[in-house]
Amino acid sequence: MSDQPTRGDRQELQVGSSVLPLYVERKMKVYAITEHELESLSTRNAQTTAFYSIGSFILSAAISVWGNAIFYTELPAPALVAKYYGAPLSGLMALVFFGLGLHAARSRKSTWQQIKAESVTR
Repeated sequence: MSDQPTRGDRQELQVGSSVLPLYVERKMKVYAITEHELESLSTRNAQTTAFYSIGSFILSAAISVWGNAIFYTELPAPALVAKYYGAPLSGLMALVFFGLGLHAARSRKSTWQQIKAESVTR
């Protein structure tokens, strides 16, 4: 006899797409947040982003001044002022902005921790 499967044993070729539903379940935590708390969190997010961005910009400018000064043998007077006074002061300003960003991030974190601590699970 032949080893070929009969018509009933063959898998039919499926044309087109098929949908197989997958049912999942998850539990979400929902926190009751007042409008003031939401505004506070939003403001702290914006402050953190702005301070870190400004600090990064100023630091990259200072590094650019120092990097360019490396490749010159003789620097004109404005470049010397930028190298010895402008870049270090810019570096200090960048540190101030990074500090302000860190302060805003910590403030946001403490607000969020307070919301979590005051929330009650039922």
